Amino acid sequence: MLNYVTTVLVSNLNNASNVLTAAPANASALNTPSADAGKFIIMNCDANVASNKLYEVTADNAASINTIKIGVVTKKNMALHQPSGSVIYQPIVKWSNQIKAADIKSFNAMTYAADTEDTEYINFDGMTDIVGAGNSAKAGIRVIVKLTYKDMPHRFRKWTESYEYMTKDGDTKAKIVSGIANMINKEWKRARVQAIVGSVNTTEANNNGAFVEGGSTKYFHTDSNFGTATATTGTVLQIVALPYDDDDAVDTLNVANKVRFNVNIYWTDPSADGWESKNKHFPEGAKMIKVPGKAYPASAKLVRDREAWAMGYQGILNRGEGTWPIIKPDMETQLDKEYNALTLEFENMYRAADDIQRKTKQVVEIYSIKTAALQAILNAFVDGVVSSADATQTSSIAALADRVDALEAAANTTNP
Repeated sequence: MLNYVTTVLVSNLNNASNVLTAAPANASALNTPSADAGKFIIMNCDANVASNKLYEVTADNAASINTIKIGVVTKKNMALHQPSGSVIYQPIVKWSNQIKAADIKSFNAMTYAADTEDTEYINFDGMTDIVGAGNSAKAGIRVIVKLTYKDMPHRFRKWTESYEYMTKDGDTKAKIVSGIANMINKEWKRARVQAIVGSVNTTEANNNGAFVEGGSTKYFHTDSNFGTATATTGTVLQIVALPYDDDDAVDTLNVANKVRFNVNIYWTDPSADGWESKNKHFPEGAKMIKVPGKAYPASAKLVRDREAWAMGYQGILNRGEGTWPIIKPDMETQLDKEYNALTLEFENMYRAADDIQRKTKQVVEIYSIKTAALQAILNAFVDGVVSSADATQTSSIAALADRVDALEAAANTTNP
């Protein structure tokens, strides 16, 4: 198994110019954050760099640099006592490991997108068997909606919840849909989904969700009477996964997750003869459409989990609650922020015992509200890597070709 040593850098600074080209400004007091707290800084780690150019890494010169380190200015400071007796409060920078240009494997960027939840639509509008041509159901028909949850930690089976609606004389499609929705929503103590009654059409205005049905984009609209004393007319049931409940804290034992589920529906007629009384039928003419929920990889709670997890690579192993002592840096993630993300993967090579060469697989994960400035620099750095590698490969091939030509010439001279 490959373990990627990960550095996670988080910034909540909502400033497009959040990359420094000089050392960060000193703070006025030990517990006062620097004016540059939250800004990124890139160090030029090449051997020939001038001391006054150490942090002057920009999109214009990044392609010519061989080794860098990426850091973020934290809110913490250290006191430097000068020989004169004065004190300088210098901000602490959280640095990544050195990133060598020739060892970069990939660079990716992500722009914030809102999470969505698993959603299932059951459209009873075209149903022809439970409710006949007269739009009236026979009494005593069992209509079962079965939810199967796939995100729960059960080893040998998945957790299921079944909701059974028994039809009454005169039930319409709308009454059946409303009855099923009310049964699902009534189980509020262990609710993991929410049911909504509405209709589907191609009009986008005031839509509650879009999906593709029959090759065209359609939209679900909540019935205006749903949730009131007035009867609904909608014949479409929307089942939406609820967000995970946790303490909504940054220092927590909870981990981010999403409710994942599937829906099955069938009906039986207990009054039918023989085995038919237990036979399960899918409602003819009904349609089921699943719209999987999307989890943005850099949503705030996932950033929280990544930041806490990466502390293990700093030697901070005890990060739990209810234990003592807990000695660790403060978390920077804020759960109300919308983060963009940059991910840089690289494999630095080193010499191990017996003069063998090994590679350390590492990742720098950067989460920030604004990433455009930093991304431009890293894009130039990565593009410079490609150009440098191509140039090296070309020169090596040319040198090899010259050597082959020389050997052939020597052979022809010796053996004319």
